[in-house]
Amino acid sequence: MIKYQAFELSYIDELLDIWNTEVAGVEIYAELSKDEFMSKFINNPHYDPKGSIMALDGKKLVGFGNAIFYKGQDPETSPGFISMLVVRKEYRRQGIATNLLKIMEDFIKNTGHKFMRNYFGSPINLKWYVPGYDHHEHMGCPAVPFNTSYYFFLLANGYNVNGQHDGYHANLANYELTDEIKAKIAENEKDGYYISYYDENKHSGWDEFFDALGNEGFRRSVYNTLKTPNKNKLVIVSKDGKVVGFTGPVKTEASKRSSLSGVAIHPGHQKRGLGKTMFCKFCEFSKENGGEYMTLFTGSDNRARNIYLYAGLRVVMSFVVMRKDFK
Repeated sequence: MIKYQAFELSYIDELLDIWNTEVAGVEIYAELSKDEFMSKFINNPHYDPKGSIMALDGKKLVGFGNAIFYKGQDPETSPGFISMLVVRKEYRRQGIATNLLKIMEDFIKNTGHKFMRNYFGSPINLKWYVPGYDHHEHMGCPAVPFNTSYYFFLLANGYNVNGQHDGYHANLANYELTDEIKAKIAENEKDGYYISYYDENKHSGWDEFFDALGNEGFRRSVYNTLKTPNKNKLVIVSKDGKVVGFTGPVKTEASKRSSLSGVAIHPGHQKRGLGKTMFCKFCEFSKENGGEYMTLFTGSDNRARNIYLYAGLRVVMSFVVMRKDFK
């Protein structure tokens, strides 16, 4: 007889054994260390012990689920999230995952929330590996991996697809600019458009640029970067010393992964291939900075996908946002 109760830390080693032997390496998710679990879950400021449930067969841990929400947000308009749901292989197809899910949903309902929505906005995101590569990682899953058993499980339990995000990857080890890209860069340089690292002594016009974009998220991201030693690692397009495009900053993580915070071109300077060539140069700069690969994700309908594909990135995994409204 399976018993369900609040998670106890004395079971952490058993839980991590299930995750690291039956999920990590089998599905796209990465392994979890005890320190990572403590940081992501137990010590997370939004963690609520009542949202962590374990399934026991006697004293043996056979399943675990965690639901979470942002404390301090209006429960009428903000969602609950499922951050983990796992059952031992030999105990699957016995209704244990369904029971864990119902308990987690009841927990979220009882806090006043009206719906669940599983996507990257969760307070807890789990690292995943790009299929086919040796530990080419991305730090957080954008949503539910498409066409997986977990995806079909959620569909069967009343969740609907609420959007799609695609994970992109590039192997930078042999990255080179093509002749076509070089020719396009040279063509734009004749008209005064230059791609380079940002230099505060040569370039200006950030506020005018962001006013034209109407994107406050990009403004905050860049200004935060400008306060750090990475400020000169922003890749820009300039004309007459004014910023008319940006991407980056160029940075390489310990895993040798390169990443970025965004890519944009001033609306008055589009239709010249500046976004595409700027991003290609960003990939080249990232390689020179020690990056061995790049991962990122974006919405399936985001026009930036054309930039990423032009630069040689490929879609390696699709993720779907899944939502369930409580009746």
